[in-house]
Amino acid sequence: MSDTTVTQAEENSPRIYKILLMILPLGVVIGTIIFMFMYFYLEREQEKSQPVIAAHGFRAADLEDMVDKFTGRIGERSIDTEPGRSGLRRAASMIEGRLGPQNVGYSVGRSEGLAAHGLLWRSLSVEIPGEKKPKEVVFAAVSYAGPGQDADANTVSTMIMLASSMAREKPARTLRFVFIPIEDSVAKKNQWLLARCLKPGETCLGIIGLQTMREMPSTADSAWQVSTNAARDLNWWNSLQGMNEVDGVTEDSIPSVWLTHTVFSPHAWTDNRGQRFELTLSIAQELRKCLVKASQ
Repeated sequence: MSDTTVTQAEENSPRIYKILLMILPLGVVIGTIIFMFMYFYLEREQEKSQPVIAAHGFRAADLEDMVDKFTGRIGERSIDTEPGRSGLRRAASMIEGRLGPQNVGYSVGRSEGLAAHGLLWRSLSVEIPGEKKPKEVVFAAVSYAGPGQDADANTVSTMIMLASSMAREKPARTLRFVFIPIEDSVAKKNQWLLARCLKPGETCLGIIGLQTMREMPSTADSAWQVSTNAARDLNWWNSLQGMNEVDGVTEDSIPSVWLTHTVFSPHAWTDNRGQRFELTLSIAQELRKCLVKASQ
């Protein structure tokens, strides 16, 4: 090799090093951008396929907003009249919107329906699967039918708020929140839950329902009212409140307590609306503790 060739090679080598030094950082930057894009893209796709359940706390403003929508935009909710049927459909859409994938993150289920007036009326449900005994179910239920007044709107709104606030609980047994499209007797609502809202292989461990208060209790009575006189039901309710313990539940003795309170009475809302919302929050906290204990 001539001296001239060697000299040219030596002169070209620094140029190559300079070019490499310029290209390598650029490659690192481009690689980093591609990596970050793929990371956030895949993370976004995963969020879409598996919505994150977000637990919302108890806030009077949220409760008031729901009650106002039930009384103002939705109104009467009943299978028996055309305006009531329209109200039921709007109420179902609101419940699903509040608790569904785009808000809290629940997957909203629908039960077998009841055929009436050419339509199929279904209950809506969301659930927190049990970690230890998922086939054992505790129902938290409410009817979303009603005349469209503050009291009945507060009743169903409270159950929506409970389902929302408990989304990140980890119960041992499955906790299923059910919104029934009929307002009927306790026996009929229990029958609806057991016949339509249990999946194959599941058993019901108990039912805790909310309903509007028809008559104000006397001053000597508790603010909580339980629409049952059965010792089994009352003992279970007392145990949930920490008053006593009860024996195990069997399929022939499923405890059922449909509860009401003065905050769910039409008579208690006259000239007292703001205080009703605040009191409802403390009532919801009590109910939450009972649901947690029932699903342990």
